[in-house]
Amino acid sequence: MYLALALCLAASVPAETGNLDNLDFHHGTLAGWEGEGFAPAPAGRHGPSAGFAVCSSDRGPKGHKAMLHRTITIPPGAGVIRFTAHAVRDKKSGANDSIDVVLLAAGKRVITKQVRKGGEWQPVAGILPAEGGRSREYVWDVREYAGHTLRIALLDEDERRDCFLVCGGFRVVPADEFDGREFGRFMRNLTAEYKLGPAARFESKHFIAYSNADDEFAEMRLNNCELIYDFFFDHFRKKGFRIHEPVSKLMVAVFDSQAGMEAYIGQRMPTAVTGLYHPKSNRLVVYDYAKNRSFEETKRLARAEARRINSDLDRRRYIDTLNRRASEFRTEANIGTVMHEVAHQLSFNCGMLNREADVPFWVAEGLATYCEATENGAWQGIGEPNPERIMPLVGPVRGQGPLIKLNDLVTRDDWMRDTKTALLAYAQSWALFKMLMEERPGQLRKYLEANYSRKTPDRRAADFATAFGVEVDRLELRYLEFVKEQVERHTPVRR
Repeated sequence: MYLALALCLAASVPAETGNLDNLDFHHGTLAGWEGEGFAPAPAGRHGPSAGFAVCSSDRGPKGHKAMLHRTITIPPGAGVIRFTAHAVRDKKSGANDSIDVVLLAAGKRVITKQVRKGGEWQPVAGILPAEGGRSREYVWDVREYAGHTLRIALLDEDERRDCFLVCGGFRVVPADEFDGREFGRFMRNLTAEYKLGPAARFESKHFIAYSNADDEFAEMRLNNCELIYDFFFDHFRKKGFRIHEPVSKLMVAVFDSQAGMEAYIGQRMPTAVTGLYHPKSNRLVVYDYAKNRSFEETKRLARAEARRINSDLDRRRYIDTLNRRASEFRTEANIGTVMHEVAHQLSFNCGMLNREADVPFWVAEGLATYCEATENGAWQGIGEPNPERIMPLVGPVRGQGPLIKLNDLVTRDDWMRDTKTALLAYAQSWALFKMLMEERPGQLRKYLEANYSRKTPDRRAADFATAFGVEVDRLELRYLEFVKEQVERHTPVRR
């Protein structure tokens, strides 16, 4: 009955409410709340919050139902609503879903809550029993509801004696505060578990980083992130994309070695992977390419070759050239990786791409490679010619092997996972995205808008044909011409 009542209340949430006073029950009363069956209760040593709680415990010989509710308007910059709670049941009473704390949006929408389990937040239905004698910690993510009016409802529909809810006060936590704190907790646990160097916190205008690399390296990576940030929004807005800046600062994990990145991901990675955007945690993960295993092995072999040079002068020249090229390559790899991966992070946090959707790899990687171009140790800007992506196209354009068919490029992802075709796939994705941005930006916008809500890949070909007004095979002729033009105009000269 109470859940049904709460849903009815959610359908008519008022447009305006009072402030957030006593949201955490700090007055020791229920001022600002409505309902019956709950009473203020001191939160003792094992209680749910810093001294303030409410409880629906049964005071008479019989059990009773209870509900407590109030509406709040989510302030700008909010990240989560945090609270602690636990369900109490005697040993003879089995668990059920009649005890809950819910957050309701207009239209009877129930916002999913998460409970902390170990070091992670996991979706949960209902309220769990106490753990180790203590209430559990819960959050609702409300960063997309700034300015919206929501209703909090505490529900106890269990009439059985000694079955009730204990709930601590609620707190609206700013997004930056919550994300930074959770990120710091994660990095401390990770570096301790894998015996990595401790991670320090760095912060810039739009990013928060935790890094166990040296301070200069971490600051340079944050500078790279800030450099592309404004250019990204300016560039795509000028092309007509309706995008918004992230509601909170973005998180960046910076490691001093490849081992650090692999600890974060939880598996060994190919040496070609020099960083990544981690969709599950919504964080950018990079490391210093100087500690890339393949890079270190190449330098070791080159030094061994130097020892075989008899002339001291020739040996010194060889080593100087080796060190110079290695330094340049390291710099370009580090900058290019950050620009590529932060482009992923921005695109998934600005309304362009959807982390929960079926995003074709050509779109995600085409966009990121469109933003990454470096040359001679410097970032070239968004949409500029990209020497690294042009080189794999040279052979096929000159008759040395085939290109991936455009229909396969836009409908399949397997070529991106195959080491034999991955470089070519990245290169062709860059060329396709660049061509569409330059020649058909309006149609590309429509395509991305259609893709935003797709959950499965079965509509990829149809969405592409609908957005661009042609069958994929017909567009391929222009695409092949564009690829050839890029090779002829911008093929880099290898030093």
